This record gives sequence, structure tokens and C-alpha cells, in this order.
Amino acid sequence: MDPKRAKPLVLINPPPAEFGGTNVIVWGRAKQYHVAEFPGPLSIKTVVRGSAMWGTREAERLVDRGSYLVLNAGQRYSLTVDARETVETFCLFFRDGCVEDAHRVESSDPVMLLDAPLAMAGANSNGNGNARAEFFETLHKHDALVSPLVRKMYLRVKEQNATQAWLEDQFFAVAKALRSVRADSHRQAQRIPAKKLSTRVELYRRLLRGKDYLDSFFRGDLRLDKVASIACLSPYHFHRLFREVFGETPNQYLQRRRLANARDLLSSTERTVTEICLEVGFESLTSFSALFRRFYGCSPREFRSSQEK
Repeated sequence: MDPKRAKPLVLINPPPAEFGGTNVIVWGRAKQYHVAEFPGPLSIKTVVRGSAMWGTREAERLVDRGSYLVLNAGQRYSLTVDARETVETFCLFFRDGCVEDAHRVESSDPVMLLDAPLAMAGANSNGNGNARAEFFETLHKHDALVSPLVRKMYLRVKEQNATQAWLEDQFFAVAKALRSVRADSHRQAQRIPAKKLSTRVELYRRLLRGKDYLDSFFRGDLRLDKVASIACLSPYHFHRLFREVFGETPNQYLQRRRLANARDLLSSTERTVTEICLEVGFESLTSFSALFRRFYGCSPREFRSSQEK
């Protein structure tokens, strides 16, 4: 094969038929956009500007500039963008077996890797001989593992100075980082007070479903019984598990989520403090200002003034 005609190591915005056979970046901008029932490979969803809703049969999850979402291979999902201002998304789709191979190599004995450099295909493999990597599908706050790598890729692609070899290196680096993200989730699931592993995993999935609902719809009127029903748990059970796993009550988490969004809007928009108060879900400007001061040590107006200096 002529090297000049060799297939690129990483494709950017290719047709759907290319997904799974190689690493892919999908970089898009739109005010309105919708795609339904897309069964893609393992992927990471991020938003550079605005927010977008990814939905599966299990839940709808809003990804904004402060979070990313990992969806498992074969998961059918929809993507909806409906905004007054342009939303910019940047998503990574891994080649089949890429993440699995990285995790196998990182967790295996070197002698075993010498004897079996390529894993044998089995019933629970992804077709390339490695056990399929399964993640808890949930919103992740930007971290020090995955997020800086994805951000660096976005900037290099935007500046048009990302070589194919460099992009392939970054996909491997992100695949390795996902191993730590996956391990952290499983450690967190161990906090669920249940003897059977299968019970802990199921309860943790339900708990994450409720937490993702809080993150995605925090601007609305969220009652505990509503959120608990989304998680298919009783209100008391959801409240108890949430506090034990995340170290705070659902209401405390919701307040912190709203305040963090308010702080972001104060520094990135020219909307009034009252407009921001109502937009993030607070009904009283007085209580919003008092909570903001308690969390950040200054009033919303003082915070905005400090950002303008």
C-alpha cells in the first residue's frame, strides 16, 4: 500500500461507517441539532461552549463546560442541541479494543504479556480479544486525569497543528487515564452498604441516575421524591445512600451545583445578579446572596467585581 494513501490514524468528523475501525474525533457547532439511536463505540462527550443533552434508554444527561460523559460501546443514544447561542461539542470515539488493550496491558504481568501479546477472543470480548471495558455511565466533573488531555487535543485540532501521530498518542493517553476513572467509580461503589457485589453495583447505578438528574435539571424545581423516583428508590433510601456515598445530602449537593453554575455565569456573562439567581434555580435573591457569601466568602456582586480587575 502506498504510504501516502494509508488510512489516517485518527479521523475527524468522518461518516458513521468509519466509527469503530479507527479512533475518531467529532467536533461540531450548532444551535439546533438532533441525532437519535446512534450505536457508537466507547466514547467521551465534552462541550466546549454551551450545553448539550445526551439521552439513553436509562437517562438524559446534560453535559456542559464543567463535565464530561463516558458512554459504553454499543450504547444507543440521542444527542440534542437546542440553544439560542452556538453550542460547541468535542467528542472522542475509540477504536474497538483500544481502551480494553490499554487496561489489559496496564494491569497484566510483563511475563504474561510476553506469552500472550494479544488476548484470545472470547464470549465477553469486544471482538479483538480483550474483555469489553464497561463504565458506569454518569457525568464526571472535569478532573486532572482525562480533562487536560481532551482539552489539549481540542486546542491542537482547533489550531490545526495536531499531527496524526500526536493524536494517536493522545488517544492512548486518554485510554490509560480512563482506567483510573473506572477504578475510582468502583471504589465509590464499595461505599454502598450491601453484601452482594451485584446489589452494590445496581444500587450505585440507580444512585448515579439520581445524581445525574440533579446535575442535568438543577435549574428546575427538584423535589426529593421526584429525584428518588428517577433513581427507582424510596426518598429515604436515596437520601441515605447519597449521603453515605457522596458525603452530603441531595439538597446540599443541589445548592452547591447551583452556586457553582452561578459563579460561572457571573464571570462569563453580563447578566444581572437577579437574572442569574433565577436562572440557576433560586427563588429568593436574599437567600441566594447569603448562600453565595457562605460558600465563596463574598457576595455575587463582589465576586463579579473581582473578576473584572
